[in-house]
Amino acid sequence: MDRDTFKLIHSELIMQVQTIKYDLKLIYAAMKEGDFEENFVELENANMGKIIKELWDLDHSDNHPDLTEKDYKLLHEIREIRNYWAHQCYLDFVYIQDDDLREARFQEIAERLHYDENRTWDLHEKMQAMRNKKIKEYRNSI
Repeated sequence: MDRDTFKLIHSELIMQVQTIKYDLKLIYAAMKEGDFEENFVELENANMGKIIKELWDLDHSDNHPDLTEKDYKLLHEIREIRNYWAHQCYLDFVYIQDDDLREARFQEIAERLHYDENRTWDLHEKMQAMRNKKIKEYRNSI
């Protein structure tokens, strides 16, 4: 993978994990009984772990969850994925002095980027569909 492709995929991955977190808040606000805006504000400043826990509780309250355990496992991994790609990935190769070693390390990281981007893309798509469904259900209930 070349550097420009890496930067593009990296940017896409960061967008995906950011929108997943926001979608979780919207899904929660639409699923929870009460006022949508108040429900959203309740989690406005919550960290990802709290958001996931609150949504899991709500999602499982009817014994028919919309998300699978695999989805929830990946949601928890999203925190680590985001932290690595936002704070560490470039540091893992940029400062290597030897050109061949730097390129080899870059290619290893590029493979990891491709893997994480594919995993987060599927979840991103699922979250968007679930968000749309839950907001439609909420609107139909008011």
